[in-house]
This record gives sequence, structure tokens and C-alpha cells, in this order.
Amino acid sequence: MFAFLPFLVLSLLARISESAPPKPDLLLENGVVYAEADSKPRKASIVVGEGKILFVGEDAKARKLAGKARAVDLGGAFVYAGWADAHLHLSDLGKSLEIADLRHLPDAEAAARAMQAAAASLPAGAWVEGRGWDQNRWPGKEFPDARTLDRVLPDRPAVARPVGGHAVWVNTAALKAAGIDADTRDPDGGRILRRTDGSPSGVLVDNARDLLAKAMPAATDADIERWLLAGARACARVGLTEVQDASGYGAATIAVLERLAAAGKLLIRVYATVSPKPAELAAFFAKGPRIRGGSDFLTIRAIKAVADGALGSRGAALLADYTDEPGKRGLVVTSQERLTEIATAARKNGWQLWVHAIGDRGNRIALDAFEAAAAAVPNPPVGGTRPRIEHAQIVALEEFPRFSSLSVIASIQPTHATSDMPWAEARVGSSRIAGAYAWRRLMKSGVRLAGGSDAPVESENPLLGFYAAVTRQDLDGKPAGGWRPGEKLSPAEALALFTSDTAYAAFEEGWRGRIAPGYAADLTVFDRDPLAVAPAEIPAIAVRMTIVGGRIAYGGTEGAAP
Repeated sequence: MFAFLPFLVLSLLARISESAPPKPDLLLENGVVYAEADSKPRKASIVVGEGKILFVGEDAKARKLAGKARAVDLGGAFVYAGWADAHLHLSDLGKSLEIADLRHLPDAEAAARAMQAAAASLPAGAWVEGRGWDQNRWPGKEFPDARTLDRVLPDRPAVARPVGGHAVWVNTAALKAAGIDADTRDPDGGRILRRTDGSPSGVLVDNARDLLAKAMPAATDADIERWLLAGARACARVGLTEVQDASGYGAATIAVLERLAAAGKLLIRVYATVSPKPAELAAFFAKGPRIRGGSDFLTIRAIKAVADGALGSRGAALLADYTDEPGKRGLVVTSQERLTEIATAARKNGWQLWVHAIGDRGNRIALDAFEAAAAAVPNPPVGGTRPRIEHAQIVALEEFPRFSSLSVIASIQPTHATSDMPWAEARVGSSRIAGAYAWRRLMKSGVRLAGGSDAPVESENPLLGFYAAVTRQDLDGKPAGGWRPGEKLSPAEALALFTSDTAYAAFEEGWRGRIAPGYAADLTVFDRDPLAVAPAEIPAIAVRMTIVGGRIAYGGTEGAAP
């Protein structure tokens, strides 16, 4: 009998450990707390233990419960359920911090000079890279030409991605490295822009980019790890506690993410999407989804597919011709048949599917795929529900009810509207613009929204998305009253967009998106209240602290940035 005593003692201790309440380890005092997006703020203290919220309420009760836990005086700062980004490219964001920044440059010549400057710090033979050019902001609004890059980088390959990411601008050395010439045919779902003599001009749109990718040096695991960690640090600095990564990663990047998560190196939560390529997808299905494992912050249960291109490069698939380019209707990047196959397989295997769709034809293709999948698999596992359309920028008016009837989440990026508003109507005309960036119309149709940035296409700062959602103005306050102001969101709706709505979009509403006992201690702390300040002041609000799973990912002990 006595031989069993050690076993019995260990079993008893294990049961006590399982039933014991979490031990407080952090006390946040003197904060103004928004428990939910639509609740009124109140002065309260928050007690955190083992990654969860234990108590929200009166200071005296909080201090008694917290005991000897670390105390942080927030100094009257404003506390929200952790802000999240429903659509961001983490690795690309990290990489963008290393390469030439072409945003806001006045013309192609200035962009080329920035590329030349970046080349000076690279080893011999390395490709020169840049990101962020936007021909819509340049004189003449014409696409750039390889010869502009050739004048400053004649001997080494150079490639620059535009702000929208759905094209590349390259020099002649890069075209030669990829074997692209006048005889190269446009691939399905892609377009090689050409001069009048048929020679490639140096811009490759959508699937034509793949011709170049095969020639570029492959990123190493060390590169990928560095970019992911840099991207996560950038997100924590702006108050993001989670990113839902729309990159559609292959097995190599997913393996790096898993290693970082297992080692506890992810500063913020990552809800990652995987590639829809047949071989990779089959392997992911066989392995099964990966739901966050305790404190490691990583979930893998979604697939990212692409229906069409971007509006800026006229790659978004439209039902009728572009108003400013008659005869062109954009590009279908993934066929209707293939997209339906992916949607059906995702639903059957319990994986969520995200579909990039910008044009009205792209959105119809995505909705048709979801509808066919629902008919083929009427009773899917939970993870196979909540399909998402990423962007939903130009939607035919008759399609709005289908979002609701098919329970499709519209994952929107408010800053896209304010970036695109100077030229969007020129692309689609005055009739189709009624269904463009139509957030209020979507909500009135019963559609669930989620908010993101598409960084590094736009800034990762969620306050800029919040500002765009409530004002529909640029940072100079133009146009007066906002662009198509009937589509604005209220401040409470915009807060939900980046908190509770993003939680729902990732099946996380039962443990994220609120400040309440039992919920994850994911908290974003600002020095001022974006729901109460004058709209023009929102972009200047500072992050005091970012807390993820009870860990301070950004900010000092007194809430000040380090």
C-alpha cells in the first residue's frame, strides 16, 4: 500500500494544480477601460494572471487580489481589448523595412534613384529590391519603364513592387535573368506590359510575376525568420496584439513560424494562412489545422486564394470594361473551377478559406465558389465555416445580399478607400462606384466585417485604419465631409472592426475581443481615446503599451514607450 503513496501524492498535487486559480502576475492601475467596443469607458484596474484577465473593477479589490503582482500605473491612459489586424503580410512587412522605400516619391526617376542608393549597401550580385511605388500619384499616371531603372542600374537585376503588390517593375537585367523577351507569352491570369514594338516594358502584372520569381534568389530560413520577427516588432509598436496573415505561406515559412512559436519568440499572435497550391494543400490537410498551443501565439487553420488582381494595376477582374481602359476587364488569377475545388476541399477538411477579390467579377467568382462548396458540403466541421472575402472593394449591387446569405465575412481595409479615392471612380465609372468600398451598405445587408491594413501595402498602424473608417478622408482632412460619406462607420463600429470583429473572423470571439475575466490578457493602451478626440487628432495618438497573453510586448513599466 505504501508503495502507492508517491503516486497518490503526485495525482493529488496534479488535481490541485489543475483546479487552482491562476496566480496574479500583473496589476494595471489607473486606466480608463473599454470592456467592449460598444460599452462606455470606466476607470478600473485590471488583474492579469497566467495570460488571462482575472479581474476588472475597483482599485481596492484589484490590489487585494493582485497581492505581490507587478503593478503598473497607466496614468489615466485608455485600455482596449487587444487591437488586431485582419489582413496583413507579416514577412513582407519585415522585409519592407530592409529594402528601398518608394512610397510618396514624386516620379519614376526618384524611385529609380532610391533603388540605386539601396544597391550601394548590397553585396555584389545581389538583386536590388524596393517597394511602394504608385504610378497613380506620378505625373501622367503612366506605368514606369525598365529603361528608367537601366539608367541608374544597368548591370544588376532590380525589381520594385508597387504599393498594391500585384505587379513588379524591373530593369532589363532582371528581364534577361528571367528570360522574358518579346516572344514571351502572357501567362494565364497575368500580363506583360509591352511597348509598341512588342518588347516588354518592364512591368509584370499578377501571374506574370511568377516568370520573374523563378529567377530570383530564394529566401533562406534565416531571412524568413528575420523578416517575421521584424514585422512582429513593428506591429507591437503600433498596438497590435494579433495579425491575421494573408500571405498564403508555403511549408517552408510555416515551419519557421512553428519553430518561433515553440520557442516563445513570437511577440504577438499570428493567425496564418497557407498556400492553395495542390501539393502543399494536400500536405496541410493531412497534417490538420494547428490551433494555438497555450502561450505560443500561433494558429494555422486558414487557406488564402486569389481570385483577381488589384484595381490600381487594372488587374481587378470586372464584369464590364474598365472605364479608363476600354477593352480591358482585368485578370482572373484563379479560375472559377479551381477556386470552387479549393472552397469545397477547405469546407470538407475543416479549414477556413480566404479569397482575395477586388473587382465585381472577382467577388462574384468568390461568392459562386462559396455557394457551390456549401451545396457540396452542407454540414462542414466548424473550421470549414466563416468563409472570408479579402478586400471586397468593388461589389455589384445585386451581390450584397449573397454575402449575408452565404455567411461570408467581408475583410476590409479602410485605408485602401482613402488611398484609392483620387482615381477609383476613373477606373470603374460613376455607376459601379456605388458598390465600391461600401462598408455601410455591407453592414446594412447583414454582413460581418473585419478590419485590417494589408501592410506593407498600407501602414500597419491600426489608428490610420480607424481614422479612415470614421472620416473617409486623407490625412490632410480631404475631401471635406469625407469621400462618399454615407459609407462611414461610427467610432464604436470602427473599434469593433479592429477588436471583436477580428476575433470573430478567426473563431476567437470566445476568448479574445473583450476585457472580461477569463479572456486573454491581450490589451492595447493608448495615451488618448480615439473614440473621443477630434478626428484630425486620431493619427497622432500614441501607444503606451501593448500586452499579449499577459506579456508586455511594447511599452515601459509605467506605460511609457522605451
